Amino acid sequence: MKKVIGIDLGTTYSAIATLDDLGNPEIIPNPENNNKITRSAVYIGKDNAIVGDKALDASVTEPKKVAKHAKIKMEDEVVFSTKDGKWIDGKKGYTPSQVSSLVLKKLKDYTSGIKKVVITVPALFAEASRSATLDAAKLAGLEAELINEPTAAVLHYANLPGVKLSGRVLVFDLGGGTFDITIAKIKDKKVDVITSVGDKHLGGEDFDKEIIKIIDKKYKKAKGKSLNINDAKLSMAAEKIKKFLSSKDKVAEIIDGPKGPHKIEIKREEFEESIDTYIEKIKMLMEEALERADCKPSNISQSLLVGGSTRIPLVTNVITKIMKKAPVKGVNVDEAVALGAAIYAGLQNKTDLNSAQKKAMSKVELNDVCNFYMGTLVVVADHERKMHATANRIIIPRDTPLPCAETADFALLYDGQETLKCSVTQSEGEEKELDFVEIVAEKEMKLGKGRSEGEPIKITYSYDTNGKMHCTFEDVKKKTKVELDLKPEGSKTIKDLKENLDFEIE
Repeated sequence: MKKVIGIDLGTTYSAIATLDDLGNPEIIPNPENNNKITRSAVYIGKDNAIVGDKALDASVTEPKKVAKHAKIKMEDEVVFSTKDGKWIDGKKGYTPSQVSSLVLKKLKDYTSGIKKVVITVPALFAEASRSATLDAAKLAGLEAELINEPTAAVLHYANLPGVKLSGRVLVFDLGGGTFDITIAKIKDKKVDVITSVGDKHLGGEDFDKEIIKIIDKKYKKAKGKSLNINDAKLSMAAEKIKKFLSSKDKVAEIIDGPKGPHKIEIKREEFEESIDTYIEKIKMLMEEALERADCKPSNISQSLLVGGSTRIPLVTNVITKIMKKAPVKGVNVDEAVALGAAIYAGLQNKTDLNSAQKKAMSKVELNDVCNFYMGTLVVVADHERKMHATANRIIIPRDTPLPCAETADFALLYDGQETLKCSVTQSEGEEKELDFVEIVAEKEMKLGKGRSEGEPIKITYSYDTNGKMHCTFEDVKKKTKVELDLKPEGSKTIKDLKENLDFEIE
């Protein structure tokens, strides 16, 4: 029997989970220290790499060699430079996929016999970020499928023993670097996702930076000189203060700076005031999610928490105020996503399960939605300017339940047209302007000679439950087609991925 594995590849922490013999998800702890979550930090040496808390320890003496936050860099053309100690534009360094692959390799070593896994990603991760995540998996020697983090979390909540969820629920996922809200309809163990919204650049790391600003301001006032805000010790102190402020009204910490050590006290209200901009963004996204789901707070039966940053009292207070009821507590918010990923892995690989696991999975059903607007580029007439312009046209709207198929009719633009550019676009909003869309696939169609303006072109997009989209561009007159298959796949070869990465992992 093959192992069923789910991995939460997080900005700050990561976790790996499996199904036990009865089909219940469980975290696989680090055998070295029995920790259930692992720091997504990587120390990159000359011929070795260290992953986890030990990497942060190394950052105190060699800060430029420790790569963090690879997850939120997945969509960027950047590398981590051990010379500069940061993510830079350029080619000499380690890509986000390479750094993330080292975290995955570390998690993989917690058990044996792993080949196929499910890895979680933020709901708003675009095609490039998903492809980069699969590159990381490929480099770690893993065959991976992806699932959206809040979707995985709601799977975990829906399958908790002794917990009865029903109706519409809101999943509030605030992690170290990303934020997602998903609204889903649950009946028994059947989960139907209605919508997901979020911000892939908002999380606990931003809150840490605000604490660093407070510390720096107080140190400068007392000592007359600023701190090095990029110092690894200062970052660790800020995170420690943030965690303490979740249970205490004030925290005092000795901060060592250029003018010697100084005791700095921070009150919870100071911290809450410093993150007010982020809290307002969270409120706006909660309102957007409710609007997209066409429901009011009273229509939501429960709010479910995911991610370590939901431990901040202000966050739970905001949820309570908007939803008119307190969110559900009682699960480990750091583990929920990985546990849900393991359940999804069981759903996707039923042939690998024993009879008890198959029975447990037979009760589970998941229906997700399209998280983006999927469209194509067309040429339209601009009557005011008396000219033609290229615009984006939506084929599959966001939040369309999967599986789905949508067809749209178009036509040739002019007499004598010999080619047609077949393009597939992706956008977070219902965009018409090209500046706000990403072209995720394109191919040219040969039309031949003697074509006339207005001859029909039929475009069909079909999107399945595994995240694969099949796009057909049909020349109706000639009955010829151009077909494009979209499924996030690693964009690079193993040879390219392994460049500069031949060393041992600790």
